[in-house]
Amino acid sequence: MSKILFLCHRVPYPPNKGDKIRSFNEIRHFSKNHEIHLLAFCDSPDEQKYASELGQYCKHIELIPLRANCQKFKAMFSMINGKPWTLGYYDDARMHAAVKEMLHQEPIDLVFAYSSSMAPYALLAEKAPKVLDFVDSDAAKWRQYAKFKPAYCRWLYGYEADRLSVFENDMVQKCDRSVFVSPRETRHLSDPCNKISFIQNGIELNGTVASSPDRSNPKAIFVGAMDYYPNIDAVQYFALEVLPQIRKSRNIEFYIVGSNPAPAVKKLAGQPGVVVTGTVPDVAPYLQKASVAVVPTRIAQGIQNKILEALGSGLPVVASRAAAEGLHTLKGIPVRVADHPSDFARQVLDYLDHPISSQQIADSLDHLKRHYSWEANLSAFDQMFCQLRRV
Repeated sequence: MSKILFLCHRVPYPPNKGDKIRSFNEIRHFSKNHEIHLLAFCDSPDEQKYASELGQYCKHIELIPLRANCQKFKAMFSMINGKPWTLGYYDDARMHAAVKEMLHQEPIDLVFAYSSSMAPYALLAEKAPKVLDFVDSDAAKWRQYAKFKPAYCRWLYGYEADRLSVFENDMVQKCDRSVFVSPRETRHLSDPCNKISFIQNGIELNGTVASSPDRSNPKAIFVGAMDYYPNIDAVQYFALEVLPQIRKSRNIEFYIVGSNPAPAVKKLAGQPGVVVTGTVPDVAPYLQKASVAVVPTRIAQGIQNKILEALGSGLPVVASRAAAEGLHTLKGIPVRVADHPSDFARQVLDYLDHPISSQQIADSLDHLKRHYSWEANLSAFDQMFCQLRRV
């Protein structure tokens, strides 16, 4: 049994949003054969309560609250010095001290850093092999932000994209292995030593699928954290540009289901047919009553978990090209791609007029089991860790 130091930029619990779903499942998987020592930042002291849940999988847990105002100042200072402001934001003396103390106290066999923000802490381990799970490319994400943000702040995201691109290339060279969910995340990276691997996300199938849709009261659904800009942009785009075209022929409702809706999202509730739920205890009942899931995300990296969750609930999906690009394949699953508002509306209407069959749902679930099993996908780490231990 190896001792793994797991570094995370957020508390990997509860697994209710993209990054936490992956990091939690990694910890759960690693804990079957390894001893996990977790050091993670938390956004608020309230998250300390999750230590008890994570204690089922980790021998040692230390959650360090980030002081937002202080970290924003550090981010600005990082920019003044020509460095990525993301790294300044996650620069914390307490984390540095905690990592050094852990490396001193325990014979750590491997350091696993989740997200590039934690890479500088992983480099403190001079002897242990280092694995960096980028998941997706922050540099590419900020470059997409620059296309959709107002002109007065595009330079900020362009600056960060340029600096992070250099940083990500540097980390690929300095870490023993770097992991991404798909090759599209690495187009700006060089890998002369073949250190990059691709490990996809997964999904837990609970066996509950959507009931036969009510064709007299159809519902489209979008699920996601509603204080996250790409999600905000997605629902605004659908509610304002796509939904009105659909409602010309069908009296459809659009459910926006997710925590912490931003003011711009709450405002959409004033549009005909739009329902903003805010935080809900469980999204499953909403997915089960929906007719179609929409993922019109224009700023997207990696694999969109919301697509996998919708498919796992037996729903057909209409997604933007950016959102669907991270999928292994579209063959065998009810996912249609559309980018223009009129095309998006047409694809939604076609699913409403021609609901997918029970056989199509069964085929889709079988596809998910074969290609998006957490156990199968994360097993690639097992082989990776063994190889690094032998080096």
